[in-house]
Amino acid sequence: MEKDVIMKNLSAGNVEADSAREEFLTLPLGRLMLKNALPAVASMLFMALYQAVDAMLVGRRLGPEALASVNILYPILAVFVGLAVMIGVGGNARIAVLLGSGATKQARRTLGLIVALGVGLGLTGSVVVAVFFPQILAVLGTSGSLGVFAGEYLRTMYPFATMMILFFILEQSVRNDGQAGLAALVMAGMALLNIILDYLFLFVLNLGIGGAALATGISQSLGALIFVSYFWRKTLLRQDGLCFATPGGGVPVLLSIAANGSSELFNSLAVGVTTFLFNRIILSYVGAMGVAAFSVTQYLLAVGMMVFMGLGNGAQPILSYNHGAGLTERVQGTLIRLLGTSMVIGFLFFVVMRFQAATLAGLFIADHPEALATTLRVASTVSWSMLFIPVGIVVSVFFTALEKAEKSLVIAVCRGFVFTVTGLALFPLLWGETGIWITPVFAEGATALVGTVLLYRWLTGNSPVFAMEAAVVEGENI
Repeated sequence: MEKDVIMKNLSAGNVEADSAREEFLTLPLGRLMLKNALPAVASMLFMALYQAVDAMLVGRRLGPEALASVNILYPILAVFVGLAVMIGVGGNARIAVLLGSGATKQARRTLGLIVALGVGLGLTGSVVVAVFFPQILAVLGTSGSLGVFAGEYLRTMYPFATMMILFFILEQSVRNDGQAGLAALVMAGMALLNIILDYLFLFVLNLGIGGAALATGISQSLGALIFVSYFWRKTLLRQDGLCFATPGGGVPVLLSIAANGSSELFNSLAVGVTTFLFNRIILSYVGAMGVAAFSVTQYLLAVGMMVFMGLGNGAQPILSYNHGAGLTERVQGTLIRLLGTSMVIGFLFFVVMRFQAATLAGLFIADHPEALATTLRVASTVSWSMLFIPVGIVVSVFFTALEKAEKSLVIAVCRGFVFTVTGLALFPLLWGETGIWITPVFAEGATALVGTVLLYRWLTGNSPVFAMEAAVVEGENI
């Protein structure tokens, strides 16, 4: 049955030749996962690497206030980052579904649309920062040397906003075109260039915090130019697959992009809110040492989350293409492989955090025994969340890839806000400091439960086995 559907889709007279589409619809799923997920995981790890090295170089050269100035800018950056993620994730999921259904022309016009939206967002953000620069710094509460560092970083960074947004959007588009290896290669090159420029601008040319911003802006702009050149060349040569076309689709496509990317937008905004709440409560119960310990633990969790997100990003085109082509069994097979792999990796991260937390924490705070002891106490509890995080991330990515925006948004709201705020409001009152560290475990566990219920409901409506069982039950009831 599934094979007949594949051949019918590929032989349809109104479908343009597309080698990437044929590959996504016909290659064995295990091979597809290796080809697409591994490069995507590598891309996320390269991103984590350059961010960590960037922070280390800034801290070593300019001190903790310079490092803090980057974090203090997050509330204003979160809005634009969230909108960029919404356009990139929502738009690329729509593109992959269109490509899977054989609607190549519409997919190309959607690519043109999200590029235009990205350019518009970048230019708008740059103008807003340029016009309201003093007001932005005032709202963020910066002052003294912290304000000087934050202002210099923001002033240097905002001219690159458009190219940085295009870099994010087109990296996923390149993967949608079947070039996961190219996307990972460009990401690796960008990360390496960023690290080299960081050292050059900070330690050799003494450009200060603005040098770190300049390194990030230049490296990501170069990456964006490579991706733009890739699609521009395909457009000029009129090659098959995805390339640039006149933006189109109208309001329905805009609404689809906004809805499908809404969960990612909410996640970006929620991180700022929950981080603020965690910091306030930790300061009141534990003090500054608790904030430092929780930050180190969160960084260890973030590495694992980068892996899960990479797996999800790599699987997204596989899911979207086959969903667009109506190949439900291949969609389910991809989901099983993605969820199983993620849960095994989550267990391995849990084991490492439980038994190697001291070694890992020592990389950050080796000369601070009190902070190290607090970090070990935090990690012993928070590490349990690693058993649940894969489910929330994978199920959210799954529904986004299938354009089930409402389900993905439910998971995002529960995980990013409802369960976290509930835990912070109740658990510290019941168990004091320990209640704070239990909150992430509760939030991820409850989110995994919600995701499992939503996934079960989807399966009962789309799996032939579940549908047969439902029909039998319905017949018995009659």
